[in-house]
Amino acid sequence: MTKPSLMGCVIAVLTVAGTLSAQPDPVLNCRKRAAALINAPVANTSARQRGGLNNGDVIILWQANLPNNHVVAGFCEARPQTGRIVRLGADQGDLNRAYKITRDDAERICEKEARARFSPGNGLIGASLSDHSKSTYTVEWGEPSVAGTVRKGRCEIDSYSGHIRKFKASVGW
Repeated sequence: MTKPSLMGCVIAVLTVAGTLSAQPDPVLNCRKRAAALINAPVANTSARQRGGLNNGDVIILWQANLPNNHVVAGFCEARPQTGRIVRLGADQGDLNRAYKITRDDAERICEKEARARFSPGNGLIGASLSDHSKSTYTVEWGEPSVAGTVRKGRCEIDSYSGHIRKFKASVGW
């Protein structure tokens, strides 16, 4: 083998090795972030991927054993392409619990949908939670108008997936 071709092989091997080592690991990132959140060793923290969301993010459930024999559990929402942790939460509940979005998340989802449908770029639409059952958040939204009428409506949001089940709009209170 000549020197130039040997050099090409070395560069190819290093490129492949660099590409393989650069792949993000959202489960490991979740373990590290969870351990830092509760001040526990990463070695005492386990994580497993639970499922995915429509936006491409994945839900990872984690569990940590603390030195005082308590077990803390929670979840991470991660972007698998980058390994970035988008949300991190902890609770004292069972690790096999079903993942649920928060009330604030439900309000933001409804506001975003109302803005997209009626007022792109306008920050005046506001939403607040009016009711929630085990599987659905009902969020009321409203948009003040210069003409004195108010566009308003309601979103019914699946509390497990964050998907809008129903979106209703009307004019005037």
